[in-house]
Amino acid sequence: METPTPLSALGSIQFPAIPDAQASLQLALQYQFELSEWKSTGEIETAQFNQLHILLKHAQQNVPYYTKLFEKHGIQLPERIDRAFLEKIPISKRSDYQDCGDDFGSKKMPEGHGQMAVARTSGSTGQPLKFGRSSITQTIWRALSTREHLWHGRDFTKKIGAIRLAPPDYAPAPAGVQGNNWGAGVDKVFVSGPTVFLNASSPLEGQLEWLMREKPSYLLSFPSSLVALTRYAEQKGISLPSITELRCVGEKLSVEHRAYLKDKWQTKVTDMYSCEEMGYIALQCPKNEHYHVQSESVLLEIVDENGRACAPGTRGRVVITSLNNFVTPFIRYDIGDIAEYGVPCSCGRGLPVIQHIHGRTRNRLLLPNGENRMPRLGEFVIYKKYDDAGIRQLKCIQHSLEKVELQIVAARAFTEIEQKDLVDILLQNLEHNFTVELTFPAEILRNPNGKLEVFECRI
Repeated sequence: METPTPLSALGSIQFPAIPDAQASLQLALQYQFELSEWKSTGEIETAQFNQLHILLKHAQQNVPYYTKLFEKHGIQLPERIDRAFLEKIPISKRSDYQDCGDDFGSKKMPEGHGQMAVARTSGSTGQPLKFGRSSITQTIWRALSTREHLWHGRDFTKKIGAIRLAPPDYAPAPAGVQGNNWGAGVDKVFVSGPTVFLNASSPLEGQLEWLMREKPSYLLSFPSSLVALTRYAEQKGISLPSITELRCVGEKLSVEHRAYLKDKWQTKVTDMYSCEEMGYIALQCPKNEHYHVQSESVLLEIVDENGRACAPGTRGRVVITSLNNFVTPFIRYDIGDIAEYGVPCSCGRGLPVIQHIHGRTRNRLLLPNGENRMPRLGEFVIYKKYDDAGIRQLKCIQHSLEKVELQIVAARAFTEIEQKDLVDILLQNLEHNFTVELTFPAEILRNPNGKLEVFECRI
């Protein structure tokens, strides 16, 4: 692919293009990324620790959670920090941030970080967490999104498609929704083609109809959704459309599923590693099938039970520090994943390598008519409506074709009326009249990979 030409904000000047302020910022970040990714691992780590020093000083002075944490463990911030100092900082879990409430938020922000926004996530853990973002964190997220496109040589003028989870009435099959460009991160910088989007909870029949009609050049979805859609097309004897690239997100892409998708679609399959709290964590190498940590945004550790760095090829817990979130700083945050470091990459980039990610795999909901679909539970509706209940964990288990169990760990009990409402919200989102067993355990246990899946099918 030829290097894309930036959009010009001046109709009278097209060569060279004169980008607007936001596009200029995005292009400036791409220039820096192009320089930093080829630095040595040591040079990258030095730059990270310089940035981390600024973040730690801010957190110690302005974020009560870290002020108390540092005092409790007698941590004094030296003039220069290194990995040995980093390992003295206790690892924080999601439950730690939940318990501290408003103490997790910054009481004073540095100048220039722009508007603040509050987000909420359950991720794959079923544990809701409120956190903050600034305009700067969003700007860097968009730049990393564009970097991923550029790494894999995509043609911005082509049609890009996505099948992802969305609210119940948004983008159902077979129509979906359309957009005029590739969206945030690209739309202000480059000329781009149309976007098409479909709700992943749509029946497979509708998904295939949508796909055959739209024929996007690039298709993004969960690996399990792409596998289910591929098998459905095989069962129906329908030839899959020609697609330039399948893009995977949101869950573990196994070696077996990658090989299956490459074989059936006869196309390139790429993956990315991200979470709601951090944005992009690692992107697939342009030359290999492993991942490069996005070190300009996150400092990633893979650690053993004692919090010490694992050697390449050894499984360990993923612990992440966001280098640009000063609103709610995530410092040595255990996100609940298991992964393995890899050896330095043959492509020459100094960005650290993740060889394998042993993360979550989404289960699919099975219906009595034989249909299977990506489940939508309405958990965000529940979190928002019952914010006062202090919900810490939520999980739905399908025990049979007619029965599901909704588990909720909360700070207070729910009334009979509230319990009926919880069941109604679940059934409205599952779109089938299951028998629902509502239970309130003291804790919901994680699976062997360290994840607590929000949905599990046990059939």
